[in-house]
Amino acid sequence: MRNRFIPAVIAALLLPVFLAHCTPALVQNGPENQNIPVRFILIAPGAGSVCVAGSFNGWSRQSHCMRREGSTWAVSLRLPPGRYEYAFVLDGKTWQADPGATLSEESGFGRKNSILIVE
Repeated sequence: MRNRFIPAVIAALLLPVFLAHCTPALVQNGPENQNIPVRFILIAPGAGSVCVAGSFNGWSRQSHCMRREGSTWAVSLRLPPGRYEYAFVLDGKTWQADPGATLSEESGFGRKNSILIVE
């Protein structure tokens, strides 16, 4: 009985050491080092405000509002690599897909969301 207990103890002690040597390949640098600059632009001369809402900000209508530059609205964000759905929110209520986006899909709410792939 004692002989079977020793290999189990050795395995329990060595397994974390073995796994610790494997995990550095899985650990990436901090997310702040991997964020890619992305600029969102929309031409909407009649809008009083424009914000970008998407899967990157929990679909918040107010967390990433754009600045007006003439008839163009723009905001720059830093996002980690990934696939994101987004739309513009004009005047806090009107949702609009990005007319400059190449990819889009149905939102499930009767409108389209634009797709952004950050690499």
